[in-house]
Formats: sequence, C-alpha cells, structure tokens
Amino acid sequence: MDKKERNRIACKKYRESAKGKANKKVYNKKYSEENKELKAKIHKKWYEENKEYALEYNKQWKKDNPEKCKINEQNRDHDKKKISTEKWRKDNPFKCKISGWKSQGIIHDDWKNIYDIYMDTNNCDYCKKQFKNTLERNLDHNHNITESNNIRGILCRQCNLKDVLADFPPIF
Repeated sequence: MDKKERNRIACKKYRESAKGKANKKVYNKKYSEENKELKAKIHKKWYEENKEYALEYNKQWKKDNPEKCKINEQNRDHDKKKISTEKWRKDNPFKCKISGWKSQGIIHDDWKNIYDIYMDTNNCDYCKKQFKNTLERNLDHNHNITESNNIRGILCRQCNLKDVLADFPPIF
C-alpha cells in the first residue's frame, strides 16, 4: 500500500470518527452562515431545473414520514398566534389604531388626544356627511410634511380619496 492510499484511509477513518463528524458539523454551519446568498442562489437554480422532481420527492417524503412532518404542528401554532393577535387587537384598539397611523406616515405629538377626537367624530370635516361605519372614517394627513404634526382632518372615504384638503395646513 502506497503513501497516498494510506493517507486516504486515515482521512476516511477520521471523517467517520466522532471528532471528525463534530468538526465537519462546525465547519458546515460556519460555511452556511458565511455563504447564505450563494447557497440560496444555487438552491433556487437547482429547484428551477428540478421542480417536478422536488415537488414529487417532498410529497412522497411527507407520505412516508408523517411522524417527522411538522406541518400540522406549525399550522396549529400559527392558528394559536393568529387567535392571540386577534385578541390583542381587540383588547388594545388604541395601540392598534396608532400603530396603523404611524405606519402610514401620520405624525402627531399627542396620540391619545387625536385618538379620542377621532373616535368621537361622527361627521366628515369637509362634507359634513355622517359616517356609516368605522371604515368610512379616515384620518387625513399631509404627505409632504414628514417632521411635525401633519393631520389635516377626519374625512369620509370619498373626500379623502378626492384629497379635498390638499391645500389646507394641518389643523391638529
């Protein structure tokens, strides 16, 4: 047996040993973290070339390994989260509404006051039409103002879509 063959056998024994497997696991984890984009690109390309095979393989694997398949558990967990999110929204209407306004770019210093005014308003500030439901009521704001209070009024959906207060300065 030559030197090359002995070296190959020694490497194989090391890779099969506990220490070799542990080192490979550490190396693979580090490599995966450092090359996420490359691995995702390679996987995407392979998947596009082998889509039918991948789908059929996954389908068969799920059928053969129901005890390992976690889809049902994940769905149950998702449903629990959805229920708890709905409960939180129901229990915290103020925080929920303010969060939505902030994500739309509405800016104000006194959110509690604005929320109270908004909830107590029953008619459009422009056309004076009474709101049929909560979906009709909209907090209008100036999109060009991004550093200070930018609320112009509480409008019905039609007036808000027409942007009737476009030339008016913020009033709240």
